[in-house]
Amino acid sequence: MQGLRFHPAEISVTVGKTVTWRNDDSVDHNVTAVSGGRFHSRAFGGGNTFSFTPTRPGVVKYVCTLHPGMKGTLLVKR
Repeated sequence: MQGLRFHPAEISVTVGKTVTWRNDDSVDHNVTAVSGGRFHSRAFGGGNTFSFTPTRPGVVKYVCTLHPGMKGTLLVKR
């Protein structure tokens, strides 16, 4: 998370591989799945992280609910 964006906006990962988002901004963010997965972090400030480990393949769309338009995609492969 940098410049009020998920950077990169699209991430590819295999099932069972942990994905970690790091907040490099000076404002709080969260990470919330809107389709294809189930996770929702609390708001966390700069320098803090949130991790998720996918258990099945597919496309997971996620957003920061604190900043409209801040969205990303997680491509989970076998």
